[in-house]
Amino acid sequence: MHKGEEMNVRTESYEYESAWALGPNAGHTDRDEIAVMLEKCNDHGLDTIEAGNTLAMAMEMSEEGKLDELDDGIDWGDSEAMIEMLSRIAHREDALAEHLGEGPDHLAERFDAHDNSLAVKGQSIAAYDPRCMKGMGIAFATSNRGACHLRGYTPAAEILGIPEKVDPYAWEGKGELTATFQDMHAVSDSFDICKFNAFAEGVEEYVLQYNGMTGRDVGEEELMEAGERIYTLERYYNNLVGFDGSDDDLPARFLEGDEAVPGQGASEGELVELDAMKDEYYEVRGWVDGVVPDEKLDALDIEVGPGTGVSSSDSAAPADD
Repeated sequence: MHKGEEMNVRTESYEYESAWALGPNAGHTDRDEIAVMLEKCNDHGLDTIEAGNTLAMAMEMSEEGKLDELDDGIDWGDSEAMIEMLSRIAHREDALAEHLGEGPDHLAERFDAHDNSLAVKGQSIAAYDPRCMKGMGIAFATSNRGACHLRGYTPAAEILGIPEKVDPYAWEGKGELTATFQDMHAVSDSFDICKFNAFAEGVEEYVLQYNGMTGRDVGEEELMEAGERIYTLERYYNNLVGFDGSDDDLPARFLEGDEAVPGQGASEGELVELDAMKDEYYEVRGWVDGVVPDEKLDALDIEVGPGTGVSSSDSAAPADD
């Protein structure tokens, strides 16, 4: 009898990101134990990607002695301890669970564990190594809500060849590719349709769907501009609350020479050329170091109220009246 059956676990399927985060990312591959963890997260309302990344971070911190003041932490691949810890986190049963429940940014600050965090803007990465998929690297860095793979799903082009195949290891052109995907996904998210539609649909199909539902007659350029307006307005809000280009970053282990992909094969020695891609991305966007200038707002006919301007030289803080 499988462990899942022993524990009365019934699940529809393994979701890729969730199974990765709680499985190989945390050092084990037992499918039944992973199914139990997925069920635990669902029962407790825990985000599976964030939970898996947080537990993996805690494992690395335990190895380095950063959690010694609390307890022995969790060992890599110790699924029983992970299953127990998920419940402990959900109920904030003890000091360690309380800290883990606050997520990677809290752990990094409280325990001087910035090198152990794989988060951008406080959100943990999904199951894509940006060193091997450069578009995903700039997409993680520039996502308006942290390291989200769904705001600009470049693997569609880099891996699946949709709408056309691009070299995943080349950084040139990935700023433009990512901006295009972000704008297009802003449109599809507005339609409230599953992101998997991107495996079969593009802006041409979105135009047909939009016009069919609304009775309007918009073209591809107009619809993509609507996506750009959405993404730019999101970024402008982020600027208002203090985010700028310095926050469009990646964990150091994806950028530094001693953290290059080990082993053999096509990925060996790869790192992320983030600065070069950011320069290209900002140029495509018309932003200044991650900040939306007034000229860009005007070009997109985005009107903002008085006293809400931002300055690229003022850490994106709200301007005075």
